[in-house]
Amino acid sequence: MHTLFAPYQPDAHGVPLAGVTIREADADDVAFTGALTASREGGDPAEWAAQHARRLDNDCQALLVAEHEGVIIAYGWLAYLTPGADGGRDAPDGWYLSGVVVAPPFRRRGVGRRLTRARVEWVLERDSSVFYVVSASNLASRTLHAELGFREVTDDFVVPGVVFTKADGILCRLDARPDADVIDLAARRHS
Repeated sequence: MHTLFAPYQPDAHGVPLAGVTIREADADDVAFTGALTASREGGDPAEWAAQHARRLDNDCQALLVAEHEGVIIAYGWLAYLTPGADGGRDAPDGWYLSGVVVAPPFRRRGVGRRLTRARVEWVLERDSSVFYVVSASNLASRTLHAELGFREVTDDFVVPGVVFTKADGILCRLDARPDADVIDLAARRHS
């Protein structure tokens, strides 16, 4: 049975995996990223690869991959979104991180963290802020992103195409300026 989120096990980290290279993906990588997606989501790896290739051709999307010993072991997407123009509400235009997929044998080894840091750096080389949306119940992702400097901005927003099954989405932001005006929704949720 497969779960929607990685289990929240903050003390279960394995030994960090040495020799991992993070880089922007190219057209030759989509066969590997498609296979990783199919192993996680089901479906035909070739169809996933074709979808990834179409997304790579879009200037408003970027794909970073983690490579170990010549093999793609993980990937993570970024997309420049315009939520308001696309029918959303209370979510700014900008670069948004989207899911990271790590091959099962390489999980809990720091690969997802390195991919997330690399994606943040990629965005901050091009823009002053980076965003991501997360389910409040995804504690593993929320903890990771908080450690990297993301702050919860609002839980009252709509990003077209993003649906939370429990209606518990949180919009988060990291600014190149540390004095950005954000609030801590975690404290509000627990009171």
